[in-house]
Amino acid sequence: MTVTSGVPACAPGVRAGAGRSRPGPAGATPRRIAAVAVALAALLAGPAAAAPPDPLRALRLDARAAVREHPGMWTGASVARGERAVVVGSPRPLVAEIAALAGRAGSTVTRVWGGLGGAVVLVPRTEEQAAVLAAPAKVDGLAAVATGDRVIVQPAAFARLSATGRLVVMTHELTHVATAGRRTVPMWLMEGFADYVGYLDSGLPVRTVAAELAADVAAGRAALGGLPGPADFAARPAQAYEEAWLACRYIAARFGEPRLVALYRAALREEIGAALREELGLTAGDLTRAWRSWSREQLART
Repeated sequence: MTVTSGVPACAPGVRAGAGRSRPGPAGATPRRIAAVAVALAALLAGPAAAAPPDPLRALRLDARAAVREHPGMWTGASVARGERAVVVGSPRPLVAEIAALAGRAGSTVTRVWGGLGGAVVLVPRTEEQAAVLAAPAKVDGLAAVATGDRVIVQPAAFARLSATGRLVVMTHELTHVATAGRRTVPMWLMEGFADYVGYLDSGLPVRTVAAELAADVAAGRAALGGLPGPADFAARPAQAYEEAWLACRYIAARFGEPRLVALYRAALREEIGAALREELGLTAGDLTRAWRSWSREQLART
């Protein structure tokens, strides 16, 4: 089962920078666009001065900035505030649902990782608008993409997911938001850890989550070589995400979840080889051989 933030119930995420500006929708006059921006800014203004401090103040400010960057996208948009997210977009029921999902997903991320400041979730109307908001990251085939402290939802792909798939996707992307650092960790660890947290409470068995990889192994097709790198994620994304997920699942099964988290934190500070030796007492080769053997056993189980 691919996690294509568009899988049958998965969710790969990609980090990237802010999007480029884009003209408003056909028929949207500058005056109307300005009115929309003002209206949404009012919705995002937060409590009055006499009210208690707002824990989502930083997110509100970022959401307002996002609206002002592309005001023409948000005609008729609504705003929903959750425990750990500010969601802007349409239609209103989807925006409310995503705010609730982000609350549940954020609780899981916090339980595993230890803290999540929250995120702004943008729900545009079209894939083309999602591509603009996510650029230079790609949204093709994905249901959502994390870009810094923002999550961009690709509405058509997100709508095709099951309820479980939507929660997996949101948890995956919020994990990316929480774990972002100045140093880039290997792709197998970045995506595998996000999927590990995303699927943690799903109740889905290994052969369901890793359906494509299980089929390849059963058919004797090439699979489970080395830990997947960028070329694998580009050429065979379903299997690469599944391999990365199994690698992190293996580490948690053998060493415990806290050690998996410690490995990720170490990889944010230093080269992955040093992090593996420090946290697991393994070389990359040791990990690859052990992960490959363990994964074949897991995939063979009925």
